[in-house]
Amino acid sequence: MSALTYRDLLRIRTQYGVTKRTSTFAHRIREDRAANIDGLQYRHVLTETDREVTVRDYSGEVRPMRMFGANNYLGFATHPVVVKRVQEAVATYGVGVGGPPALNGHGPLQRELQDRLAALEGQEAALLYGTGYSANVGLMSALPSSKDFAVYDAHSHASFIDGLKLGKVPGRTFPHRDLRALDATLAEVRGDYRDVFVSVEGVYSMTGDVARLDRVAETCTKHDAMLIVDDAHGTGVTGPNGRGTVAMFDVAKEVDVIVGTFSKSFAVSGGFIAANRDIVEYLRYFSRAHVFSASLSSAVCAAVIAGLDVLESEPEIHTRLMDHAANFAETLQGMGFEASGVTPIFSLPAPLGADVRAMAHAFHDRGLFVNHVEAPVVPASEQRFRISLSALHTEEDLAELAGAIEEIWEAYAPAEPPTHVEEDMPTLDAFEGGF
Repeated sequence: MSALTYRDLLRIRTQYGVTKRTSTFAHRIREDRAANIDGLQYRHVLTETDREVTVRDYSGEVRPMRMFGANNYLGFATHPVVVKRVQEAVATYGVGVGGPPALNGHGPLQRELQDRLAALEGQEAALLYGTGYSANVGLMSALPSSKDFAVYDAHSHASFIDGLKLGKVPGRTFPHRDLRALDATLAEVRGDYRDVFVSVEGVYSMTGDVARLDRVAETCTKHDAMLIVDDAHGTGVTGPNGRGTVAMFDVAKEVDVIVGTFSKSFAVSGGFIAANRDIVEYLRYFSRAHVFSASLSSAVCAAVIAGLDVLESEPEIHTRLMDHAANFAETLQGMGFEASGVTPIFSLPAPLGADVRAMAHAFHDRGLFVNHVEAPVVPASEQRFRISLSALHTEEDLAELAGAIEEIWEAYAPAEPPTHVEEDMPTLDAFEGGF
């Protein structure tokens, strides 16, 4: 195995040219895979995203696995109504539109979906984007200006931060879900800028916890700040029958912009912004990520519309998902983990000093597809495993997963846990642009 650490690899990004930089990194990754100590990224999922999938890893081994790593919360990736609607849309409209929304890419299903999303989010209008990432980038590079200021949760998604950078919008984070810090920051900066934007996520993807949108909205009103809610993991999950975190706290009138994606609950690609008509009309012409991107295909729009219909016609799917979340949270609490069960996302901190990659391989070898987050994406002391439940799972699936968690933690937790973990590598954020 290469003697290079990831700290070294990150450092050479600024010291070497493209050829040496990329070859050094690629060599390290290949060595890790050959030694079977890789991070299990880019496993080949050979079948449809369902409760059970067939996976090939880099050793070439193919095995069936229980899927606990997908955002297919409601099982819409394989729902027969969704699949049929997509097939019908392809038969009617073809596989794509071949142009941007402003030219030839705005058809009946694109228009219907925008109207449905606006109604879902309690807003006047909505705008479609190619991905959830481009929705955040398109929003933050267009709506604020360099004379404005952004205050955002420290756990905000990379797409929001990238949008700020692209738009040259000054900003500052506040500690995760710390409303006192948010209030203090707004009090400090509000008088120095024309407009101030506050951004939080309805559901935080890495931890599964929920923003207290009622209190965030009160704080924004107090300081005359605009509130943006990224509800990528909340739409279809939180709130009454999956209407989202804004509906969960009944603050649609207090929220200025809602950002969402179709790659979670709706199991396809795409994103959207919902807001008042003036903001949406402005973004329609000034958001470069919308203007200069090809429109969503009619098939994707049909899939999301079908998902919205199924949410209404089969509420038992959402009920089953949330029952799974509550029951699994209770199981984890009995094992000593912190878990709320408000969302189907569970973040389990790895034992301090444990070999996180070895733990990840232990899950894989048991046929359980579980994602892990390791340094340098997070500090070494904050490495964790993220579990995503689906309405497709059974009680037996959850019991099997809980048993594996208990066994793996017992097997890999150091007998004498360190009181401190040396942060021998910086996080990606310490380097401009990361990889």
